[in-house]
Amino acid sequence: MTAVLLLLVIFGGIALIVYVDNTTKAGRRAARLPPGRGEALPAAAKPLPTPAPAPVESLVLRLPEPQRTRAWAILCAVADAQAAPGTADARTAYLLAETRRTYLPETVRAYLALTEGARERLAGQGQPADTLLAEQLALIEDGVREALRHDHAAADRLMTQGRFLRERFQVEERGGELRLPGERAEG
Repeated sequence: MTAVLLLLVIFGGIALIVYVDNTTKAGRRAARLPPGRGEALPAAAKPLPTPAPAPVESLVLRLPEPQRTRAWAILCAVADAQAAPGTADARTAYLLAETRRTYLPETVRAYLALTEGARERLAGQGQPADTLLAEQLALIEDGVREALRHDHAAADRLMTQGRFLRERFQVEERGGELRLPGERAEG
């Protein structure tokens, strides 16, 4: 009985090794096939190419006035801030990038996707689509302005540090010697 079990284990192991070896060889052969030599996918299984989303600039051009002008002002403020040397801190840079990449385009797409029925429904609720878009653009505009204002805070900190250093390390005008506050001049 023990001999039979031992033989089963040996043959099972050999069968497993052969299976793994054949699977590995088949995978290598498939990897070496030139493109187009494998089995063709049925037409229904082939992924359809997704159209690239329209750039934000082309979306903004489709807006009515005065929202178009406001959206362009946001794009210009973001582009100017991103092009400036010594771009702001990481949080501000992220907000600017996301405003251009996601926040503004999604807002404009949502507005442009409104059907006439949806516009009537919003107007019936006392929220005309143009007013909602103007409010959302104002929120984005305020967010960008606030993020860019923080850069001014960095400049203020530098100026404050300069005033501190001038007070801390005053140079006596007569002798040109460094005199710390509270020290008396020898003389």
